[in-house]
Amino acid sequence: MKIRVILFLIVVQFSLKSKAQIANTAFIDSIGGEKVGKLSISGWLDAYYGKMSPQADKVPHLVSSASLNQVDINLTFLDFRYSNNGVKARIVPAYGSYMDANYANEKSGLKNLMEASVGVRLNEKKDIWLEAGLIGSPFTNENPVSRDHLVYTRSMAAEFCPYYLMGAKVVAPLSSKLKSSFYLLNGWQTLGPQYKTPALATQMEYSVNKNNLVNWNIFVQSGEHHRYFSDIYWIAKRNRWQWTSCFYVGDDPWKDTSFGKLPLHEQNGFWINFNATGSYQINQTSSLSARGEYFRDKFSRIEGSYLGGSLCFNHKLSEMIYWRTEVRYWYKNDQHSENIPHLLWGVMSLGLGF
Repeated sequence: MKIRVILFLIVVQFSLKSKAQIANTAFIDSIGGEKVGKLSISGWLDAYYGKMSPQADKVPHLVSSASLNQVDINLTFLDFRYSNNGVKARIVPAYGSYMDANYANEKSGLKNLMEASVGVRLNEKKDIWLEAGLIGSPFTNENPVSRDHLVYTRSMAAEFCPYYLMGAKVVAPLSSKLKSSFYLLNGWQTLGPQYKTPALATQMEYSVNKNNLVNWNIFVQSGEHHRYFSDIYWIAKRNRWQWTSCFYVGDDPWKDTSFGKLPLHEQNGFWINFNATGSYQINQTSSLSARGEYFRDKFSRIEGSYLGGSLCFNHKLSEMIYWRTEVRYWYKNDQHSENIPHLLWGVMSLGLGF
């Protein structure tokens, strides 16, 4: 708790500093910060209060902003980035209810690190990089940091996919608009090796123009356990409007041969997601956002099936102090679930950053 208070005071001290916007919201902002020689330092604190009907102590199935009936810190971190002559490093110590929930199954001493990686430039002319360590996930259009998103809470799409990965990646621009990344990973959101066979992933990021970006990812885990996953998302803005949408499909094949007579799609346990989010800038300090989402998981390979929506009011108290209020509803249509199917969730948050 003392560490969280110290981080809070540091973030407040620099909360009036400005920052640049990121293009791809799958990743935590790596631009700007307070410069100290070759080192850049930035930070964020996200405090919130939530209520739910029917009453509960935690929001079921989610890891972000999941505490109820109390003021809590969802996520607070300091982001240290070093860059010099083709070498870079990043370490992001973090605390909060998000970290406690999302890293609950990890036994490693890295449980309080959101990212910890080093990188070297392999080719200066083509700007090809090799990065290794604990890295951010490219999957879906959302990262854990609420300031980067149109709606305060994370969608079901993001919550049911990795927020972090352990492994290595090669990042190689293919043109001025197209960038590729190739990943060798320990597995699906895990610090240690998940299976004997490592997982592979690819990412293609295409900047259509300064206002539109399209991203396509593929994940493959084979060996003792098979998982296949692909997602595509779009991020756009025009005048006062901003949009983003994400579609993905995953497949966890059954091992039990007793399912052999089922149709192929039931043997494989497919799960799909689609969501769309829009935001309208009312004035310089306020905006209104809405999201609709659908998650289909008939055999509860991930978390069952959901249909939901959110409405969020966003207000900037200063350049980097955010006040946000969101109302969220979802219906859980899952024959395997023992939970009450209808949930209404309200949450208020205060975010401070630099």
